[in-house]
Amino acid sequence: MMRRIFSGHNTCCRKIVMPDSSTEFHTKRSFLKYLMVFVSGFIGVFSSWGIARFVFSGTGQKLDRTISKELFESINRERPYFIPQVGAWVVKRQTLSESEALDDRCTHLGCRYKWNQDKDLFECPCHGSEFDIQGQVFRGPATRHLPRLYLTEAPSQMLRISEHRPRK
Repeated sequence: MMRRIFSGHNTCCRKIVMPDSSTEFHTKRSFLKYLMVFVSGFIGVFSSWGIARFVFSGTGQKLDRTISKELFESINRERPYFIPQVGAWVVKRQTLSESEALDDRCTHLGCRYKWNQDKDLFECPCHGSEFDIQGQVFRGPATRHLPRLYLTEAPSQMLRISEHRPRK
């Protein structure tokens, strides 16, 4: 905004008048600044939400890890059998105390692995980790073996699958 000011003699001078600070928000530069702050905040919030969801996934409701004795008896010996309701692979041996189960999540990033019958190995589809039938790491990137679960008798013709070794 320009204003002409006439002094006592015939020369013309110009004085620049600055706009007041209330109109600063309406300029393009300030609009872009506020837009970037908003977009950055939006991205930050949703990134935090995604990271939190990944970190705390699986901490929700616990599975009821019980199966019927009838189901256990129908499993072939020395062959892994996946039971999705309990989130475990069961390997039946000669006796119940020798039988074991493995948690169905890979120790690398928590993906669900599958049994490869041709190789006699568990394979994780996410990053290619392989585990033997006992859950030991055969090939990485996983560095920890699969969590072993134990089978014990429960009331009313059921078997409980738990993370703790049964007491004798």
